[in-house]
Order: sequence, then structure tokens, then C-alpha cells
Amino acid sequence: MLLPKIVINQCSWTNIFPRIKTVNGHVCATFRETCQKLNLLENDAHWDTSFANASITAQPQQIRTLFSIILTTCFPANPKDLWEKYKNYMSEDILHRMHRINDNPNIQFTLNIYNEALILIEDVCLTIANKSLAELGIIAPNRYGNDIFDRDIQRETHFDVNE
Repeated sequence: MLLPKIVINQCSWTNIFPRIKTVNGHVCATFRETCQKLNLLENDAHWDTSFANASITAQPQQIRTLFSIILTTCFPANPKDLWEKYKNYMSEDILHRMHRINDNPNIQFTLNIYNEALILIEDVCLTIANKSLAELGIIAPNRYGNDIFDRDIQRETHFDVNE
């Protein structure tokens, strides 16, 4: 049996894909983004509510564990947005430890503090699903040289720059 030859017009295919990824005149980078803009995918509103409630009642370690579980088992649409919105709550205990170790209540959140929280989160994700944060769609922590509790470094950087 001979199959009929199908001739595909290349121009029509190249025109179709950008149109499929267009929502309200905006061409999306991925089909996933297109589906999100069309509300075809579940959004992260319920995860946002969960973290908002947890940030009021839970300890930072518990919030990090919740975040790890959600990342590894529920696959939120925008894990980076959830991290950015709730990273202070997930890092509070690390900040308090820095205050205590350095005897300085004026220390603020830093990239190193957030990195330490990401390392703790990634450790739980590796235990649960053997997946790194990069595999789960979030910033990978820098594990090398991240000893934020090194007293010598903290002591040398604890001075008034203007003075």
C-alpha cells in the first residue's frame, strides 16, 4: 500500500507557532508561559496563601521545610516568585544567629544569609526527591566558601565605613 505524499508548506508552520504563543498581542517565550497567561495552568495563589499563613505562625525552619516539600512534590508554577516573596521569613533564624554571634543587632539580611537558607532548603530537597534547586526551577545556592559565621571575617567587616 502506498501512502499519499503530504506536502507541508514551510511558511505556514513558521507562522503558526508564533501565533500559538501569542496572548493579547504578546508573544510568550514558552508554551508554558502562554498557558499560564491563558489561565490554563494552576497558579500559585494557594501556595501564596499557605506561605502567608505559615509566616505568621511557623518558625523559619518549618517554613523552609514546607517550601522544600512544595518544590519537590507539588511543582509550583513560579517557585522563584515564592522564594522572593517569603525569603525573609525563611531566613529569620539565620539572621538572628548572626545578631547573636556578632553581638550586633543592626545586621540586616544579606545575600549570604539568603544563600545559607537556600543551602538548607536544597539539603531537604535532595533528601526528599534527590533533586537540586536548579532542577526544581529556583536559584542554586553557592555552597563553596559560604561560611557566613566566620567570626574573623565578620569582625573585620563590622565597622563604620564613613568613620
